[in-house]
Amino acid sequence: MGTDRKVHGLVIGSNGGGLAYVAGPDGAVYRTGTASLDAPELDKVADDLRQFLELLEHSLTRFIAAGETGNL
Repeated sequence: MGTDRKVHGLVIGSNGGGLAYVAGPDGAVYRTGTASLDAPELDKVADDLRQFLELLEHSLTRFIAAGETGNL
């Protein structure tokens, strides 16, 4: 991941619009800033996979109940 290719991670999902979610070696989940894994910027969205899945569940619940899209 990133331009220096020194950070390794596992792509675990996508938002359907090109952004990818990556589980890092520290267990945290990051989102790419662009549609490319080569981009240098990753935004941390959760401390671990459990927190990421909880945020995803809340986002899906809001969408089903009110049609609100989330920022996960």
